[in-house]
Amino acid sequence: MSALVLLGVTASALGDGRDVLADAQDGRIDACYSRAEFRDALDRARDDQRLYATAIDTIKEATISNVTVPGQPCGSGRTVPREPVPVSSSGASTLWGGAALVVVAGALGAGALARRRADDAS
Repeated sequence: MSALVLLGVTASALGDGRDVLADAQDGRIDACYSRAEFRDALDRARDDQRLYATAIDTIKEATISNVTVPGQPCGSGRTVPREPVPVSSSGASTLWGGAALVVVAGALGAGALARRRADDAS
């Protein structure tokens, strides 16, 4: 009996998708929620909300930035870096050089094989 009471208290403390839907009515989500609460909100959304409101798009966008991350403040889970991340192009040139080498080796091998067959036929 006490396990059922504890389960009921735990479920009500966690919240559900109704809180997320209510938060999304103004076109933005201000609080952080768990992924389960976001999924529940998308499942609970009415057909008219899916067709005419922006709540569904707002919830989908918030699943990236407003997910509860233990030990971090709301919204800090996904942030854009202040400065661009440097990208090296040396990997791409190495890849293209390797591909060209494979093509040339294949062409030389095919030419040698054709020449050998031509010599054997004559």
